[in-house]
Amino acid sequence: MFSVDLKNLQDSDSGWYWCAVEIGGDETPDVGDYVYLTVSSDPALWVENSTAIGQEGGRVSIQGNYSSGYKNEEKKWCKFKDWSCYPYQNSTVKISDDKNRRSFRVEMIGLQKSDAGWYWFSAGGAGVTVHLTVTERPTGKIIAL
Repeated sequence: MFSVDLKNLQDSDSGWYWCAVEIGGDETPDVGDYVYLTVSSDPALWVENSTAIGQEGGRVSIQGNYSSGYKNEEKKWCKFKDWSCYPYQNSTVKISDDKNRRSFRVEMIGLQKSDAGWYWFSAGGAGVTVHLTVTERPTGKIIAL
């Protein structure tokens, strides 16, 4: 998986783009697909930080906001796995939705190394990606002096 960062986008940059990976050479893409990019000065959904880092056994929290049109839409947290998105909502994942402030918070507790990877937060038809890194828990002893 790879990501592309686009900067200084304007509403006029909205449209279809071709995204491809050239693996074997010959200047012919091996894998590619069209992607529709919507750029809006009033985004539907956004997170405060698109990367999160947590420690094994610990917790991590992802904060975000959404525009008024998504206030009553169902909020979902999914993990990308094998190019699919599996809904995440169980005892280790909690989604809080403050409709008055149009904000949400996803909290993951009891992190495991297998939790690391790409996630997708969605509200209705809008969504945003977040990358989670899970670091190992320190095993050394603390010695007080």
